[in-house]
Amino acid sequence: MEQPYFIPKPATTFLDLERPIVFFDLETTGTNAGQDRIIELCAIKLLPNGTQEERYHLIDPVVPIPAEATAIHGISDADVAGQPTFESLAPELETWFAGCDLGGYNIKRFDVPFLIEEFARYKRYPIKVSETKLVDVMAIYHHKEKRDLAAAVRFYCNREHEGAHGARADVLATIDVLKHQLLRYEDLKGNTSFLHDYLGDNHYLDLGRKFQRAGGGHIVYTFGKNKGKRVEEDVDYLKWIYEKSDFGAETKLAAQRIFYNLLWKNKIVAWLEANGIPNNVALAGALYTKLKFGTGDFPFTTHQEGAHLVVTYATEPPSSYRFPHKDARDIMLQLLEEEIKGTGHGSGPLSPVGGT
Repeated sequence: MEQPYFIPKPATTFLDLERPIVFFDLETTGTNAGQDRIIELCAIKLLPNGTQEERYHLIDPVVPIPAEATAIHGISDADVAGQPTFESLAPELETWFAGCDLGGYNIKRFDVPFLIEEFARYKRYPIKVSETKLVDVMAIYHHKEKRDLAAAVRFYCNREHEGAHGARADVLATIDVLKHQLLRYEDLKGNTSFLHDYLGDNHYLDLGRKFQRAGGGHIVYTFGKNKGKRVEEDVDYLKWIYEKSDFGAETKLAAQRIFYNLLWKNKIVAWLEANGIPNNVALAGALYTKLKFGTGDFPFTTHQEGAHLVVTYATEPPSSYRFPHKDARDIMLQLLEEEIKGTGHGSGPLSPVGGT
């Protein structure tokens, strides 16, 4: 493999990385993530220490490649014959993508939904959108200049985009464009969290934009018979979405997590009320401090049971709550914070949602 040119040593890193970020590009059999398949993948992982890793695969989609798709990216059935299938690559790709933020050109609408769908076909879920920073260079570019990748390379890098629609050429060009965007615009910060938040569309909780965080932090449906309604007004609709609907895998995972967040919230409220913590700011503060900072030993203690945190209230008899998921801890913290501030546990938002 040729020596990468864009980040030759740590001293020249251009992003303040909180964790690794993978810039990637896909070529596919079509544009429908629910039906079409990935046939080419190039991914370059930039690590916080300034090093990088690269993966490239031609992939047998196990379905014919339409002529109109070949006309765009130049990949035919003959090119992918004998190549590994995504199913065979899924275990190692799952490990490689897990725990990383994602970057690319038009990844929010195309590449990320495609990749999530491919993984979901084999019951693998390494990408949790609610926990992943998405740096979409096209979105930044369109916000600033309103053009495509070839024009972006010409505008920012003062060169032609050779090899357009080849996965590696596109991902290299994407990284190069982002570097020049950060140099050109003083208001842009080389920080993945900032770039993720930059375009201000984070009130949507899934890439399909079926759920939105509205006023007061409440989650509402954005479509169908329940458009504009808070999700807790029709919980059965959530179950239908993640169990029986034909929505994308990522939207189904979002619906499932929202459903369980609602379930856990009800159980947490019941436990808090059973122990007289609502309307008792001193108790609420002590529990909040213990969960948030791990300090203070009375009247609350915590311990681990395997992967699960357990909090115990030293009443008579002692009362314990076992958190089934880290979201449940976040929900309790949020309820306690509202109690301390005097807003009451019935008025606040749920914790962030996404893949389970």
